[in-house]
Amino acid sequence: MSSNPELGVCYYPEHWPQDLWISDAENMVKTGIKWVRIAEFAWSRIEKSPDNFDFEWLDKIVDILGKAGLKIVMCTPTATPPKWLVDQMPDMVAVDSNGQPRKFGSRRHYSFSHSGYLEQSKRITKILAQRYGDNPYVQAWQTDNEYGCHETTYSWCHSSLKEFRIWLKKKYSSIEKLNESWGNVFWSMEYNNFEEIELPNLTVTEANPSHNFNFQLFSSDQVRKFNLAQVEIINKYSPGRPVSHNYMGHFTEFDHREVSQDLEIAAWDSYPLGFLQNMQVIAREDKKLLQECYRIGDPDFQAYHHDLYRGMGRLWVMEQQPGPVNWAKYNPIPVKGAVRLWSWEAFAHDAEVVSYFRWRQAPYAQEQMHAGLMYRDNTPAPGQEEAKQVSEEIKKIEMPKTEQSPIALVHDYEACWMTELDGQTHDFHYTRLLLDFYKAVRMNGGSLDIVGKNADFTGYKLVIIPSFVHFQEEDLQRVIKSGAQILAGPRTGTKTPDFQLPNELSLEGLGFQVRRVDALPRDLPVSVEWNGIKGNFSVWREHGLTSGVSEGKSSDDMAVLTSGNQGSYLCGWPDQKLLNAIMKNQMQLAGLDVVELPEYLRVRRRGNLLFFTNYGTQDVSIPEVYQGELLLGKRTLSQADISILKIN
Repeated sequence: MSSNPELGVCYYPEHWPQDLWISDAENMVKTGIKWVRIAEFAWSRIEKSPDNFDFEWLDKIVDILGKAGLKIVMCTPTATPPKWLVDQMPDMVAVDSNGQPRKFGSRRHYSFSHSGYLEQSKRITKILAQRYGDNPYVQAWQTDNEYGCHETTYSWCHSSLKEFRIWLKKKYSSIEKLNESWGNVFWSMEYNNFEEIELPNLTVTEANPSHNFNFQLFSSDQVRKFNLAQVEIINKYSPGRPVSHNYMGHFTEFDHREVSQDLEIAAWDSYPLGFLQNMQVIAREDKKLLQECYRIGDPDFQAYHHDLYRGMGRLWVMEQQPGPVNWAKYNPIPVKGAVRLWSWEAFAHDAEVVSYFRWRQAPYAQEQMHAGLMYRDNTPAPGQEEAKQVSEEIKKIEMPKTEQSPIALVHDYEACWMTELDGQTHDFHYTRLLLDFYKAVRMNGGSLDIVGKNADFTGYKLVIIPSFVHFQEEDLQRVIKSGAQILAGPRTGTKTPDFQLPNELSLEGLGFQVRRVDALPRDLPVSVEWNGIKGNFSVWREHGLTSGVSEGKSSDDMAVLTSGNQGSYLCGWPDQKLLNAIMKNQMQLAGLDVVELPEYLRVRRRGNLLFFTNYGTQDVSIPEVYQGELLLGKRTLSQADISILKIN
């Protein structure tokens, strides 16, 4: 692996005449592409019918790409099982929560719990790994494609029911223990044996949240089990080649951190404009952001995911948006320079590879309106010129090693599931809250790591724990031992790991004991004031007893922030201006430098390099406090500009 980052592209040779393949490979090299991902949707071309294989075309493209000097990411094609396989095992398809089968005709039409399909996925993985495992041109692998996409993590099928009962019996040992842990005495929901347990769908009203939560835990484990089966085969027949999976943005249906324990590369698929339209604007809609950033994306959403997945393995962006996409509510053309900015931003966060999706726009089927680096008529699209520019620029800049940041933000998938299942207000969204905390650090000039609760907190100066509902006293003690300043967000410590209310509705040492919660609509905030700054709590705020130092007050005389002998606790969900001010204070208390940045300017530190990005429509200058040698760009950045400053 090169010490400097590299570019890649997703390629579908099966979509194009073979007389284009050689020129495509040559043009990829001219563009500065180093990696090519192939075959993730090609099962029907590899195996036309049971045991009727055609590898001639795949052998040929591997040879063409490799001889052109390109490195190949070979994929297992299990995201798209062919029709003949579905006909062989019609019960392999997933079933939605309404009991309807997810039929053949698109992709991801399988249940993770179907043992027959698991064996078929292992079979096709073994065949590919044996054939290409020691091929010198195949230098990395990808398992499947975008696990869980299109709401396919959960399947309410018979296979899931069977496996879920086995999983529960292994976890709880006795039905009595399960009944007690779930509180099944409530509404007479007690079971006499594990065979009585059904899946938590189609109930008259909501199912027991512990039932739902355990089904989510189980389903996440099934994803890991499915992935690991492929990884073990690839590692056996293709030793020394890293294995990846491409995760998605704002996708929380399974525990990516657990799945990543079996992978070397934690890749993800970055679509800034699609995310801005479909996923990012949750809980607190920001119309100004939508208007000013609709051609470039949210200033923090991509960075957040780079840092999230960077904490799980070697970071790659396996799919980078190169132009307009086809799947969002609205699909604008990116502003000129956006593709370049997105690429450099990924490198600032330690991405080893940025791979564009796709090489050429498809002329048919579901994604024909999705842009590529080439137009359908085989002429270059604007994204290709920006990719070529990036490829030339990265040759000139030696990337230092990424070091541990001074700030850690604690993220947890189980905490996300608990807040979704017990939201209290329709407008509470875990990812939105974490993004607000993340943004507050960034707007104060900070760089941070996103970690799980079992991380080593040694060396961090500030640890932020937003809304970690089942964070336990022993978890807090591990953070305290690091000596870091601690800021906990609302709802932290308010549930047990069994999804019950603890005797105390918050952790000791943070200066606050929760008694009641005020779960609000986002458009009915409560006015608050803290250190002379007026703002609002919306969506969520808490009433309770202050046992430490109280700071600020709400309009009904409740605390805004409390501090105990072990950290601080934020008693509600502040608006961004107020949260930025509180975060500035916490960073200063931790001994960190603070620089309040202009609204759409961001900075990311990597070693002795500072990467500045401008997501706004107006020119913006790098604050004078930042001094050093400009390696790329200027001190004044126009829209979609990137500047790199080398500091002492």
